Amino acid sequence: MTTSHDIDAREYNDALWTSEELGFWHRVVAVYMGVLPELERDLQRAGRLSFFEYQVLEHLSSVDGAMSMTQLSTRCNSSLSRLSHVARKLEGRRLLTRQLSEEDKRVTVAELTAEGRKLVDRTREIYRQSVETRVLQSLSPDELRQVTGLLDSMLRKNEPNHWLFSY
Repeated sequence: MTTSHDIDAREYNDALWTSEELGFWHRVVAVYMGVLPELERDLQRAGRLSFFEYQVLEHLSSVDGAMSMTQLSTRCNSSLSRLSHVARKLEGRRLLTRQLSEEDKRVTVAELTAEGRKLVDRTREIYRQSVETRVLQSLSPDELRQVTGLLDSMLRKNEPNHWLFSY
């Protein structure tokens, strides 16, 4: 049985999802989904890497030494299960290694191999050019700062301690 309270809550929620809000969300999804296939294609050509594989290698390249798989999964916005599966593939290609941490044997850490570092270095410019061409060139420096500020506001609401805010 539907109560008047249920109807009021539904009407309230429907009012929050305005055509302007829905339009905004559709645009966020369209930009991301429009760029990702082209970016994937560029990464496949440059180094037989998926977007996610590149993210894993890029984050590992940002540290000296190893990074815990848990920290890496956070950086890649991924489940530990998905990351482990991809890390196994990258390990098979000799792009990274995994081992138990020296400090805590309960923790698995990942580290780039020399071959992995070379691949990241080789594909980084392709990645940068792809993002620049498909996204950044459409924004002035001022617009880029504004959009970054807006995205930070949204991210802080959902993840106030996100790793991006530690810089």
